[in-house]
Amino acid sequence: MRIGIIGQPCIDEIFSRSIQTQAPSLALGGILYSYAAMERLLKAYGSSEDRFEPLTWRSKQDASFIDLFLNKLKHLDGSSGLWPTDSLTNRVQLVYYENGERAEGCPNALPELTASHLTGRVGNLDGLFVNMISGFDVSIETLEDVLNSSSKRPFVHLDVHALVLGDLSAPLTPGKYGKGREPRGVENWKRWLEIVDSVQLNEFESRWFGRPEVSSEVELLDFAKRQGARSNLKYLIITRGARGATLYDLTTGEKHHVDPPKISVENATGSGDVFGSAFTLAMLSGKSALEALNDAVRWASWCATLRTVEDILTAPPPTET
Repeated sequence: MRIGIIGQPCIDEIFSRSIQTQAPSLALGGILYSYAAMERLLKAYGSSEDRFEPLTWRSKQDASFIDLFLNKLKHLDGSSGLWPTDSLTNRVQLVYYENGERAEGCPNALPELTASHLTGRVGNLDGLFVNMISGFDVSIETLEDVLNSSSKRPFVHLDVHALVLGDLSAPLTPGKYGKGREPRGVENWKRWLEIVDSVQLNEFESRWFGRPEVSSEVELLDFAKRQGARSNLKYLIITRGARGATLYDLTTGEKHHVDPPKISVENATGSGDVFGSAFTLAMLSGKSALEALNDAVRWASWCATLRTVEDILTAPPPTET
């Protein structure tokens, strides 16, 4: 099995509660959460031949820092992707407030991938997880071109993530909360839904993804149902944080909801990235949509009990249900 993962690595600056009173803690983040989860999942459920390909950039300036992590991933095939660049790795500033809300600032991001990076590679994949970490990871035009011209079409899972966020923000500074990146509707949202097999949005993203045409989960679901054979989309997934996740199976009309296990949250960063890896692998392993949803909720909840992305590689695994 070969799985490609599109998305950008990040160096996170994490502020807890108030940017005014605390210096940020620095942590590896972004797509590295999806890598760590895929490594752990393949170790648990895959074979020694299974591999995932990191289809992204590798910043020359940050290589020594990030490579310490990447070198721990035995199922990562670094011969494809990790293209060298002089650009800095994404700097993402996360502010977690006491009411549970989060502000996100991103003053710089890596360039988006082009068809030249992906053509000839996607046809060798069984699955492709597109995780829009910066929102500029890959364009819909590039994804359409590559998939439509591919000799074999992989199963494609999309995490909308920062696709609904607008321009990059000014850096957050002590004494200034800032607004971070402002949400906005995705201009080509219908084309994104048409090209993927499954899509993952949280509740906030489901309200913004199709604006101004649709602005609620119900309206988004109604639109997806009406597309029928005109779209590749089979599964619409809404993640709900501490309330689990809901999957709408557009092939059967069924609705599935999975509540999360009771946990003590240590750090919610990366849970959605882990969810996407778990769901993608489960579907490629032949599990039903409900089984894949169960796996994704369980592993994402487990991620929230850990402190860092590195912990995903070593912590005791989540309890089987």
